[in-house]
Amino acid sequence: MNARIRRTAAMDPALVTAWEQLQVHYDTYQNSAPFWTAYQAIQDALTLAHPERRIDVCNQLATLAEQLGVVDRAQLLGERCAEHVSEDRHAESTP
Repeated sequence: MNARIRRTAAMDPALVTAWEQLQVHYDTYQNSAPFWTAYQAIQDALTLAHPERRIDVCNQLATLAEQLGVVDRAQLLGERCAEHVSEDRHAESTP
């Protein structure tokens, strides 16, 4: 899917630039490592700029990637308590 998708009036203003950047990187790299490196950089910038909305902007960015056709279905983050994420992540690791 190489066609540019127009943003809607309902798009979160915080994501307008991210949307445009994602499209450029997808047009250039498709679903390859350089695209995902750019995606992570865009996501990092968004979460730094909007720390109080990190989960929301990450989910919106993932949804934009889905709309571009990068993934069939975006994997969205849930509203989990930050103190439990670390515990969950290491629950099955060995000492």
